[in-house]
Amino acid sequence: MIKSILVYTIIIISVLFLLSRTHNKQQQIHPSAEWDEDEFNVTNRIARLFPEIDVDPTDQFVSVQELTQWNVHHVQRQILHHSQKEMVVYDKNRDGFVSFSEFGLFTPTTGDPFGYDLRLLEEEHFNASDVDGDGLLNLAEFNDFLHPADSNNPRLQQWLCKEEVRERDMDRDGKVSFREFFYGLYDLVSNYDEKSHNDSHHSDHSMDASAKVLFSQLDKDFDGYLSDIELLPIIGKVHPSGHYYATKQAEYLMSQAEVDNDGRLNLTEMIDNAYTLFVSIFPDEFF
Repeated sequence: MIKSILVYTIIIISVLFLLSRTHNKQQQIHPSAEWDEDEFNVTNRIARLFPEIDVDPTDQFVSVQELTQWNVHHVQRQILHHSQKEMVVYDKNRDGFVSFSEFGLFTPTTGDPFGYDLRLLEEEHFNASDVDGDGLLNLAEFNDFLHPADSNNPRLQQWLCKEEVRERDMDRDGKVSFREFFYGLYDLVSNYDEKSHNDSHHSDHSMDASAKVLFSQLDKDFDGYLSDIELLPIIGKVHPSGHYYATKQAEYLMSQAEVDNDGRLNLTEMIDNAYTLFVSIFPDEFF
């Protein structure tokens, strides 16, 4: 789970850093300067790729949704590439699969700050990723193992919920009280909706009231606590998927490149902001 978050964070930070550098570089270039087409023919490449991004619908404009899908496609490629490299490390017998015995060689049994047996926790994680139950992880299953937030495997979603209970359950009663929910999970859920979270009119009292409403909605058995099953409706906000980050990147790019405030980019706008867009639509150049 931590590896998955780190990979996405590194990719997004790298992209935003490169966007900043290329944006500053664009500002420093004199308007009359010409790009060396042999070295950096970005304009033609953007023009060539424009119809590949403009697909839903094909209307000579690129929307946030279309840019998001393009970003998702490339991020997934990078994530799968990372998983393939990781798999080589663990697949000791080179059979194209990872067994838990192979993976367990790298897993410590102690050191968890909450007192859990790390090896047992990882075995639970491993088994949840093993869709066909053969005791081995193929590349797709191993990719889901490393990046459970992006998996459609319901067992992995349930595992994420159990992980949250283990992390938030400070009194070790196997469930999450309102206090444990408010001082941990609620902030993550609120952060998912930035517009709501950043509203300056939200006082501590109103946040407390909002948290109580959400808690009561999740507490289906009305026992005053949240179980791992009751966390399922919000687990996607606690652990956002790559699609969420791709959407944020697309929205940022749109805000930087759009000039007529119509919520979409035409080819001219994309070419005029080639440096800003280059890192996003050609991510393979940098990773």
